Formats: sequence, structure tokens, C-alpha cells
Amino acid sequence: MFDKPLYLRGFQPSRRRRFEAVGAVLFVATIATVNYLVFFRSNDLIEPSLDQRLALTVEVPEAAATESPAPREPEPVRTEPLRVEEGVVMRGETATQTLLRLGASPASAAAALNALGDQVNLRALRVGQKVVLEIGSDGTIATLTFPLDVTHYLEVARSDGGYTCARKEVETQKELVQFACMIRGSLYASLERCGVDRDLAPVLLDLLEGQVDFFTDSRRGDVIRVSVERESLDGKFLRYGRVRGLLYEGKVVTASAFPVEVGGTVEYYDADGRSVERAFRRSPVKYTRISSDFSLRRLHPILHAYTPHRAVDYAAPRGTPVHAVGDGKVVFKGPKGAAGRMVVLQHEGGWQTYYAHLDKFAKDLQVGDRVTKGTFLGTVGSSGRATGPHLHFAVAREGRFVHPRSLLTSAGQPIPRELEPEFKTGVAHVVGELKALSIRGVDGSRS
Repeated sequence: MFDKPLYLRGFQPSRRRRFEAVGAVLFVATIATVNYLVFFRSNDLIEPSLDQRLALTVEVPEAAATESPAPREPEPVRTEPLRVEEGVVMRGETATQTLLRLGASPASAAAALNALGDQVNLRALRVGQKVVLEIGSDGTIATLTFPLDVTHYLEVARSDGGYTCARKEVETQKELVQFACMIRGSLYASLERCGVDRDLAPVLLDLLEGQVDFFTDSRRGDVIRVSVERESLDGKFLRYGRVRGLLYEGKVVTASAFPVEVGGTVEYYDADGRSVERAFRRSPVKYTRISSDFSLRRLHPILHAYTPHRAVDYAAPRGTPVHAVGDGKVVFKGPKGAAGRMVVLQHEGGWQTYYAHLDKFAKDLQVGDRVTKGTFLGTVGSSGRATGPHLHFAVAREGRFVHPRSLLTSAGQPIPRELEPEFKTGVAHVVGELKALSIRGVDGSRS
């Protein structure tokens, strides 16, 4: 029973075991081959030459491809918010006290006012003067605004090392107004009848003062032609600005005025290139009428005899201001018989002017004082031999009395020679515009 071979399950080698043994042998052989090639055959490889190594392409990382890193965006500067403080100088306050009350620090207030003081007399600030501040939380002033009038102001602003002060102007809206108006009565009434603002009359009178006397020279039917800028601020009328051209076409006198910028200021010249600013004013007082003109044979209202009247009497209400007609020196002040209270001025060129029948003298006016054109001398009265309040105005040249109109023979200064060609070209253009205007006020018409 034991002749046949006996096989026990589990001890007979299987095919799977044979395959695993073969795989292990192959793995060991592979490892041995790789180690041989790496550690023994590597010394036999040919090393590349220097030229070959330099010719190799080297990959550069993208971040290192640029010579320098890209500039970083600067962080936004954080500015400190400013608050606006507005106030006025109170009674008994100094400028410094005003700024401190508005929140400025003492050091900042002192530095800002030091810059402002270069253009403003801070000791003479009027009560109610407005100031506007931009201030930081620590009381440092960023800007100080100091209004001078409706459109002009001074601005003090921080700069390197302190504050600077600059004069500035608010921009206004301008429109051109042009018209030709027939004179019928006073200039004020004529402008109103022609549909023109009466506020323009003082502007025109000021420019024509040295050329036209509207009490004696103006005639019905004269024509005034004007081209002027009308200025507005925030839609509201502000003022009449630069006069581009002015012509007065009269039966007795003709006149004109055109602007020229000289040294940063606007001056006016007539069509012949002579300044409209004459050496003497046409009259020393705003009068209502001429009660008596210059005459060598006048019936005296008190003496009832024919006597010379070498002066012009300007009738005006008592107390009306009397002004010097030109620059000069006071050579007499006091009572003078029938002339009453009188002031006498000596002018260049041998001229003398006399202001008589005054009610009062200007305070502090003394003999020897130098005065300028327009200086207040006194007020209209009836001192001395007079029938009513009026100014007796006389003019003498080299000791000889002449008609006061003689003062007007002194022409204005000529325009600078270098400006003359451009001025004449501009005048011709504006005159052409003015002449082309239709005349208003004819038979009450406004067209």
C-alpha cells in the first residue's frame, strides 16, 4: 500500500513561486548593472570642453531675468483733513488774538501774520475785517485768506521753511456792452433814456473830466459812444470794468479815451495819444450850476456896479467838499476881506489857484503843506461878501488872472513811444466799431 509515491498538499512547489524567484534575480541584476555604470564607468565618459559648456543654453528663472525688481507702487500719502474756520476781527482784538480764537496755534499764527504783514498794516486792521483759515488738527495754518474787496484778496500759504503771501483775484464773468446815446439833458438822464444803466455815468465822467465840462460844454444833440466790459460775480452785477473805447462827439468839444496797459496798470489816452489824466481838474467842486462866469464887466449883485469878475462862481450847497484842482503848495490860508475864508495854492508852471468864500477849512491844513490833485481843502460857504453859498474859484498865470478854463490847455503826458504803433492800430479798430453803432435816444427812442 506504500508502493506509490505519497504527496502532501502544501509542500509541492508551485509555478507562482518559481516566477517570484526569477523576478527577484532580475531585480538584483538590474541594481548591480546601474551601480556599475554610475560608479565605475562614469570616469570613462568624455568631459565636454570649455567652448562646449559655454555654448550650452542656460535656463534663467523668470524672476531673475530682469536686472532689477519691478518698482513697487508708492503707497498713497495720507493727508490730514483740514477744517475751515471763518471769522472777523472783533473790537479790541489784535490779528493774533483773532487767529488764536479761530483755533490756530500760537507759532503758526505768528508765522502766517509775519508773511501777511509785508503787505498789510496789521496795527490798523478795522473791526469786522474778515479772515478765512484752513487749519489742521494741531492748529497749524495751511492757508490764510484775507479779503481786500469783493474780488481781490491776499492768500498766505505754507511753503518750504515758512509762509508766503500772494495777491490774488476772483475771476468774474465779463460781457461787452456797446451803445451810442444822444445827449438830452444831464448825462445821467440821457443814459437812462437810452436804456443804459445809470451806474455807468460816474465811470464816463471820470474819464472825460479833463476834456469835457458837462455843465458848460455839453449841448443837446451831442453823442456819446461807448464800448465797456460789464462784470458779474455769481450771476449778479458787480461793476463796469475796462472801457475799451469812448468817444464824445459834441458841438462845442470832442473827446475820447482808450485803454493802454503800462507797467501792469491800465491807463487811458485820447485818440491823439495824450493821457486823459490832465495836470488839473476841470473844477474843484461838484456844483449845481455856474452862478457867475469869468467877465471883465459884470454887474456886482451887492455893489450894483459893473466891475471885473476874474473868476468862476460855482453854486453848491453849504458844506459841499472843495478839492485842489492840481498838485501844489499852500501859500495862503485864512480870511481875506470880501473873499472871506480863502486858500491859495501855488502850482508848477507859474499857476496859482484861489478858493474863496469857504465855510470851513480842512483840518490840519497849514501854509507850506504840499497837496496833491483832489486833496480836500475845505467846504463851500458864504463867508466874506456873498449873497449865498458858492465857491469863488480864480486862476492866475504868472501873477495875471485868467479864465479858469486856461488850466485845461495843459495837455496830458504822451503815450510811451514804443506803445504808440500798437495803440493807434487798436484805436482805429475800436473807433470803427463805435462809429457803426446806431444812435439811441433820438426822439426818445432806445434803439
